[in-house]
Amino acid sequence: MKKYRLLMNGRNFLININGKPKKHGFYQNIVVEADSPKQAELLAIAKIRHDEELKKATFNSKDDPPIIHLDTFWQLDILDDVGDLEFGRTFYAEKKWWQFWR
Repeated sequence: MKKYRLLMNGRNFLININGKPKKHGFYQNIVVEADSPKQAELLAIAKIRHDEELKKATFNSKDDPPIIHLDTFWQLDILDDVGDLEFGRTFYAEKKWWQFWR
C-alpha cells in the first residue's frame, strides 16, 4: 500500500449559516493508504460522504445533490510528515456566474 495526500473539493452543499441556507463549497486535505490513486480517491470521497457532522449540516434535496471531486493528489514517501497539514474543511460561498459581474 502507498500513502496519498488528496485535496478534495466539495461543491453545491446547501448549508444553513446564520439561519439562511446558502450553497457552499469547500476544500479539504485527506491522507489515505491505498493500492492505487483511484482507490485513494474513492476512499477520500467515502470519508467525506460518511462524515456525520457534514451530513447534519447539509440540507440538499435528492434532486440537487452535493458534488465531491478530487482536485489534486500527491503520492507520499514513507518519510513525508503530514503532521503540519490542516485537515479541516475550508468553506467558501458559491456564486452563480452572473454574481461575479456585480
